[in-house]
Amino acid sequence: MDWKILSDIGLTKNEVTVYTTLLKLGSVKVGFLLKEVSLHRSRVYEALHRLIEKGLCSSVIRSNVKYFEAADPQRLLSYIEEQKEILAEKEKNLKEIIPNLQNQISSLSPHAEAHVFSGKEGFKTVRKDVLKQKKTLYLLGAVGKEDKALRYFFPTFDKLRLQSRIKIKVLYDHEVKGKPIANLDLMDSRFLPREYSSPAVINIYGDRVVTVLWKDDNPLCFMIINKDIADSYRKWFHFLWKKTG
Repeated sequence: MDWKILSDIGLTKNEVTVYTTLLKLGSVKVGFLLKEVSLHRSRVYEALHRLIEKGLCSSVIRSNVKYFEAADPQRLLSYIEEQKEILAEKEKNLKEIIPNLQNQISSLSPHAEAHVFSGKEGFKTVRKDVLKQKKTLYLLGAVGKEDKALRYFFPTFDKLRLQSRIKIKVLYDHEVKGKPIANLDLMDSRFLPREYSSPAVINIYGDRVVTVLWKDDNPLCFMIINKDIADSYRKWFHFLWKKTG
């Protein structure tokens, strides 16, 4: 039988060996147990001590001789419940000190996360994150591809965006003029000069900056999560917005 589940709940390899052997042998002297498990004497005593602490083993003295026996396997379920309670208490205590730990982070050190999302599924992940953040989406150099490249996903995304009242402010490439995607609800759009057209689109929302590189209909997304960087990109966006007005 595979006893891996016993290791998964926190028993060491030696504890598993001693416990399962005791189940088969019943109440035995340590000398007999040593012959059965082929472990060093100190390892057996250590395993027995830990099993007793966990309530999975007990000892009794008969005629001045100590015998060991395994607890009923049902005790394993009680052991797991006890571990859950201990973990819950640790989680509670940890949550209480996390604010203090966060205060220890030096404000002089920059912190950021970076993620890469590849292909259409990766792009969907970014758009779902827009819905989750519920912040205005700024698009710089938008190429107007997503409604065609993700023809089934985009209508649902846009419907959910409108339900959440998420605005879009976008500087489109010149080639997008006249396309339906340039005239959506809750969208303000302007157009860059023709010579600034590019396959790369910068998305800015909340504390995220996502650069999306389109190769035909396949996007590659690079996300940076950092409020200072996002705020800087928004400033640049507003500067260009005024220039194109």
